[in-house]
Amino acid sequence: MSNEVILYDLPSKGGFCWSLNPWKTRLVLNYKGIPYKTEWVEYPDLKPTFTKFGLPPNSSGPYEYTSPAIRLPSGEYLMESRAIVDKLEQLHPSPPLSLDSPYLARAEQLVPKLANAVRPIFMPLVPKTFLNPPSRDYFVASREKALGMPLDAYAAANTAQAWEDAKPVVKEAGAVYAENPDGPFLLGKQVSYADFMVLGFLRMMDRLGIKDRFFAMEGGEKLKELYEAGAKWLERDSY
Repeated sequence: MSNEVILYDLPSKGGFCWSLNPWKTRLVLNYKGIPYKTEWVEYPDLKPTFTKFGLPPNSSGPYEYTSPAIRLPSGEYLMESRAIVDKLEQLHPSPPLSLDSPYLARAEQLVPKLANAVRPIFMPLVPKTFLNPPSRDYFVASREKALGMPLDAYAAANTAQAWEDAKPVVKEAGAVYAENPDGPFLLGKQVSYADFMVLGFLRMMDRLGIKDRFFAMEGGEKLKELYEAGAKWLERDSY
């Protein structure tokens, strides 16, 4: 049996990883140097593919099956970023992810807060920027049903306020990163999974062409330092 991990990721029109949650897993694999290959699964194929693997649906959240998932060399399948990361840390403890760091809980609050603030900005851009026709149609239909309005209308009504809502969260994130003067990571010179959560978000914003708006906000200079320091783990994004 192959010693490679298989990462099941959402494809893009450009053939690269774009989404926050798969990026968190990909960053861990890249950082730890774990051999892996990517298999791309379109949105409407997630459920039939993962059901075939015997994966149970998510116990919470609006969607039964989500990316990423992985297949370990043992043949075990896992879905959901944190479950995957816990398993990879158990199997490959070095270099460490510092999952016991108090900063992880803070990142787990900050990243969703930031993503929720700018959802009206990035959600309408995702199908236009990234998605192939099968995923685009699925994404638009499911999100418009949840919102009760077209994505373009959602963007038009909320984008300006979303940028304003992002400012205090970026300021808060910058302040958290400023706590350790040794930087650029939350633990100083040592990167951790908490940083990978933030890096995954920033990579998605970069692919959408809007990361510089965040970097220009108060506190954004710390996020820019993080993004530049994490560049080497962001290089492998397409295989």
